[in-house]
Amino acid sequence: MATTAVAPTTNTITALGAGSGVDVKTLAQSLVDAEKTPRKTLIDDKIKKSESGVSGYAALKYVLSDLKTAFSNLKDQSAFNTVVPRVSQASAISVTTTATASAGSHTVTVTNLAKPQRNISDGAGFATPLSQLNAGAAFSLVLKKGIDPTPTKVFTLGNADVNGAGGTKSTSTLTLKAMNKGDTLTINGLTMTANKALSATEVGQMFENFNTTSAEVIAAGGISASSQNNATLANFGTFSGTFAAGYSTGANNNGVLTLTSTANNAAELAAPVATQFANNIAIAATASTPAGIAAAINTANLGISAQLVSTGNAATPYKIMITGTSGANNAFSLTSLTAGGAAVTGVDFTSKLQSAENAALNVNGMAITSSSNRITDAIAGTTLELFSTTNGTANLDFSRDTSTVKTKIQALVTAFNDANSMLTVVSDPKSKVAEYGASLVGNNIVSTVRSQMRSMITTDSTSPSGGLNALRDIGLSINRSGTLELDTAKLDSAMLNKFDNVVTLLTSNQEKLSATSALPAGAAGEAVKKLNTLLDASGAITSQSTNLTKKITDYQKELAALDTKMTALLTRYNKQFAAMESIVGQSKSLQTSLKSTFEGMMAAYTNK
Repeated sequence: MATTAVAPTTNTITALGAGSGVDVKTLAQSLVDAEKTPRKTLIDDKIKKSESGVSGYAALKYVLSDLKTAFSNLKDQSAFNTVVPRVSQASAISVTTTATASAGSHTVTVTNLAKPQRNISDGAGFATPLSQLNAGAAFSLVLKKGIDPTPTKVFTLGNADVNGAGGTKSTSTLTLKAMNKGDTLTINGLTMTANKALSATEVGQMFENFNTTSAEVIAAGGISASSQNNATLANFGTFSGTFAAGYSTGANNNGVLTLTSTANNAAELAAPVATQFANNIAIAATASTPAGIAAAINTANLGISAQLVSTGNAATPYKIMITGTSGANNAFSLTSLTAGGAAVTGVDFTSKLQSAENAALNVNGMAITSSSNRITDAIAGTTLELFSTTNGTANLDFSRDTSTVKTKIQALVTAFNDANSMLTVVSDPKSKVAEYGASLVGNNIVSTVRSQMRSMITTDSTSPSGGLNALRDIGLSINRSGTLELDTAKLDSAMLNKFDNVVTLLTSNQEKLSATSALPAGAAGEAVKKLNTLLDASGAITSQSTNLTKKITDYQKELAALDTKMTALLTRYNKQFAAMESIVGQSKSLQTSLKSTFEGMMAAYTNK
């Protein structure tokens, strides 16, 4: 079988190189490299130096941000208000404090805890959670929350005139009650519908100072609802009807309101009328069971909850327990109602297990009532949690926690020295730290930052106080090597004897002062302002880092352009050498031909 020889693949220039004997391909690449390498090396070095500079600026920003955080933790007055509470009856009261709490001693006496109303379904109970009620027909539950808002009234008849003298006005004194949203109260023809839960005092404020003695009001027949309703009032309630002429209201006195007649010996006013707003909870036919009732009440989310409880009765162990929200004003009534207007057997909740009550306590001699056992700001900056009544008076002692402040100042020392060390690393030409070591050698930003940092410690505060003028007066000083040191004994002494002055020195007694404010900010606050300037997007560090990043981009473009140029140069060299090899090859071929001719001629002449 015949085979075809495959000629070896040969580079054109290499094949032609047989003419001159020179490796012109390598020669072309060497010539290009000789021109490209020094230029590329120069650009690469610039990129490396710029990248190192960017890393150096990033490292500076990192440690300066930590320093800013350390100063920020000392710039607000509230940062120094940490107190440690001690309670003599910890089983009855717990205390949590906020930054606004102050050191001091307090007394608390708890005489009653806030409790929710708790009722249980009437009757013998239910055999199972799925016992059918109301013969499987749908019905509803009617929930009324709060106490009946109808006021009590005391009427005093005034004396009639005797020979034109000696007559007195009649009065009706109303003791008002709290109202829930949707409740109504009608006094002397004017009806107020509560738009939110109102205390008795707030109800009194709605009706106080209605004067019906002016000729204009008498002519109008009284004070109309439209003359009283407005956007502000609507947050509390809305009026309808007319407050009739003949009686005027005085000032509200903690929910007690007196109506005084215009005429002497005036007849008694009609008694105030109040209604309670009712919520209806629908019980579907498919849910007319004890379990269905409990689920419907809980789903309604009306401030009461239901659960099935077992009494242990052998035949009918299950009852429904209803629990309201703690506080006297959160009392409730819950009744059942069929489509025919009757109650569902066993589904009324008149059996009260516990009444809704307020917490009652005395704090530093001041009587306090609360619907919750969580009492906020009875002592400024504190929350009291009540667990039980106290055995007499409980003592609360709040001592200032200086250890927290000391920890923050020690953190400042660490952050300052870390930043100072970083300045040394980036500016030391002998630094071997990877990425950012020796990255900012000779850069004046280093001396600028170091000077700024030093001034944060040594410059006098904008709010000296009590003989404390600068951070050196509370134990902070910079040694000869530039390291920040803390004299803990000096700091402890300042905080023990001049704590308020230390706070003023550092914060100027400011709270969350804006970085752009011209007000004195104290030593810590002024340091934060300086650091904000250094770290700002328009600041020197960010600006110079941005410039270097732009230069890197430009250098990379130069590299790309150099590669393009050198590729074209290599192509040109290859073409030129190819042409040269062709000429050399042709010359060698002619030389061989001539030599052969001459040798033939010589052989003929010499008869060889």
